[in-house]
Amino acid sequence: MSLEELRTTLRRYPKLVGLGGVGILTTAGILLYGSPQARNFFGQYVDKKAPESDKRRAEYIYIKYHIYRESMRKMQQKQEEEKKWISVIINPIGKWWKTAKHSVAWRLLNIAQTGSQPERLKAVQQLVCMDHLKDWDFRHLAQMCDARTAVSLARCGADTRWFMPVHRRGCIKNPKMLLSELHGMLARLRPMGCVQHFFSKYFPEQDPIEDIHEYINEEQTIVLSTADTDLLKEIISFLHHITKDPEISAKIIKDGGLVHLMELRKIFCDDNETLSTLCKVLANMSVVPDVVEHFFTTGWVGTLAEWQQCPDLRLQVVSAKTMANLDHDDPNQCTYPPNVYPLHPRVRTRRKPKADIVFVHGLLGGVFITWRQRDRKPTELGLYGKNAFYTSETDDVFLVGEQKRVNGNKHKKAQGRPLVPAQNATEANKTNGQPKTEGFKDPVLKTIKKVDEEPLKISDAATKEFVETLRSQAELDSDWEVVHPDVPLDANNDCEGKFSVSGNEWRNQESSEEYTNCWPMEWLPDDYPDSRIIGIDYTSAVTEWSANFTKYCPCEKGQGHIDVRASTLLERIAVSDVGNERPIVWIGHSMGGLLTKLIILKSMDSHEPKVQQIAKNTKGIVFLGTPHRGSSIAKWQQHIQMILSPSIEVKEMEENAPKLLEMHRRFMGCLNTALRHVKVMSVAEGSPTMLTTFKFPLRIVTEESARINFGDFYLLKDDHLSLSKPIYRQSFLYQRLLHVIRDSVKDRTPDAKDQEEKPQSTPNQEVVLMNIVSALLNGAKGLLELLPRVAVRFNT
Repeated sequence: MSLEELRTTLRRYPKLVGLGGVGILTTAGILLYGSPQARNFFGQYVDKKAPESDKRRAEYIYIKYHIYRESMRKMQQKQEEEKKWISVIINPIGKWWKTAKHSVAWRLLNIAQTGSQPERLKAVQQLVCMDHLKDWDFRHLAQMCDARTAVSLARCGADTRWFMPVHRRGCIKNPKMLLSELHGMLARLRPMGCVQHFFSKYFPEQDPIEDIHEYINEEQTIVLSTADTDLLKEIISFLHHITKDPEISAKIIKDGGLVHLMELRKIFCDDNETLSTLCKVLANMSVVPDVVEHFFTTGWVGTLAEWQQCPDLRLQVVSAKTMANLDHDDPNQCTYPPNVYPLHPRVRTRRKPKADIVFVHGLLGGVFITWRQRDRKPTELGLYGKNAFYTSETDDVFLVGEQKRVNGNKHKKAQGRPLVPAQNATEANKTNGQPKTEGFKDPVLKTIKKVDEEPLKISDAATKEFVETLRSQAELDSDWEVVHPDVPLDANNDCEGKFSVSGNEWRNQESSEEYTNCWPMEWLPDDYPDSRIIGIDYTSAVTEWSANFTKYCPCEKGQGHIDVRASTLLERIAVSDVGNERPIVWIGHSMGGLLTKLIILKSMDSHEPKVQQIAKNTKGIVFLGTPHRGSSIAKWQQHIQMILSPSIEVKEMEENAPKLLEMHRRFMGCLNTALRHVKVMSVAEGSPTMLTTFKFPLRIVTEESARINFGDFYLLKDDHLSLSKPIYRQSFLYQRLLHVIRDSVKDRTPDAKDQEEKPQSTPNQEVVLMNIVSALLNGAKGLLELLPRVAVRFNT
């Protein structure tokens, strides 16, 4: 194309020329601005800040002159007071006090980590008593603390600020990703039969996860579906089942299982029942050797310390059991395997216990169901009952002697629940500077409610003293005799029980609002503080339909036989060092009495010294409604076994069953020979028990079946469920139980009675010096608090 033709074409399309020119200039401008020199040149004339039309102008606060003058006058007055001679004396003392209290805490922590065992024990006790430290002091000391010292502090009831917060506090792992990781962790346990059965029935293969956030922070909220919630609860229950094997627990810990359990704890932070099952998984894992460091690094030591101080009894007991298994620095350390729970003491003690008191519940019972205080209303028994430790809100069942546990508190099945990360308890909820535990939305088995008397508002001193004297005096004189409200209807001729109490010792508790969900845990320590109280807990069922403890593994179906169960409990009780140079008192309710008899017989037949000492040191047995010759409730299998399908336990307790009669014959032979020194008390029911299913009364254990021709026998007017539930402390049942324990403890041998705890070594001079300095600092603390007041008065 020639030049003339090009000009002709451009004249025909003038707009094309304009657009082309603009495009060329734009391209040149972009290239030019891309160079640093051009960008710096144009940047001098262009405002880089984005316009903010809605942004308000900065506002200035103008202080009036008289306010400014007053503030300056106070500042000058403060500077002049600091120059006075009294301030010259106080300020160095205050600085010395701050330095001294910090140095003492740091040096005590060093002794607790590097000293000998007696030195470590004393240093930990001194650290627990330090309540004058600031939050940053606790955080600094917590960062310096090691695993052994942290466990020791938690066992002594230290402030929760001694422990580091959990990893990724305020964030929760996405449930879908957590389920995938839990599936992979359990899949690595194959070819275990329990895992294969659980996968095939409850836990299918998880779909691959893509494009989801790994953690949910406080600003995000997702809805956790009901299916995922139920599946996570099933996984926790299954972990409780398989972790009873220490080898499986060791594999799970090595595979990072404690980290996954912490994420489950964040998800179910407001579900006490699920948390108690989760804590039992931790208790099973704590039996594995050398796992203290794993619990410490994953943050579980601080969490268990919080649970030990929470209001729920279940979490208190199970967390105390876990910490006792981890505390290898305790001179009285004992291992508590599954089914064995320490009710008292739950913290470290200086002296060894003088007696072991063991409670064994019966059919459908539990630690916090069988041994609670009697309800004011009459109780009813449900055929489809469950244990207190094993209740599930997904099952529509009745508890023993209780209304539906989850009545009005069940989650709606039609929808899920929002999942929001819970705030850490040490920061979110604080009252008076002390951290509080997390808020629980699930029903709580609270500790005893003690009602304090209102203080007297009397100005006159003489009148106030007179009223206080009247309050402290007994309601009746010693000339009166008060008969126990639950006095027996009948008793044998050789009984030694007292059926009344002197008037000056009587305390009327009819209108008292105090109530306990576990009287062995909250009443007995007041009467026998030097004893160790142990609760045995196991699952049982009346029908095969309600035997949910067998659903995770087919091999558990044979565990319901009383012989197999007694052997398992005997092995685990022996591991807990029960009866080691101290007497044992057994309290068994219903089927728990049969288990007690069989445990004693098996311990006598054993060749291991640690097992033999259980029968050798048995000094007292209390049978509460025990069917020595069977129960009439087992007759139902002949009529309605096609409907109810009775469980193994019910079938074995058939009236006049050959196995029961043979066991009773052997036990009576031992009572007349090797166990003739044992104090025995038997209690029978005098009233029938109401059944909620059929609404008719039934005598579960007859008087003939509960009576044995040895020791004391009493027939109470209570039903079968109330035999293990005293109405209050001064009831005949509780006072007679105290009498049996007192007689059993008195029968100790002189060598055992005179044996005292000997120190392992003498503490060095540094520990003694630190104790003296700590005592001086505690005294100086009160003095320094008074010095500012004295200085003000002196200046005035």
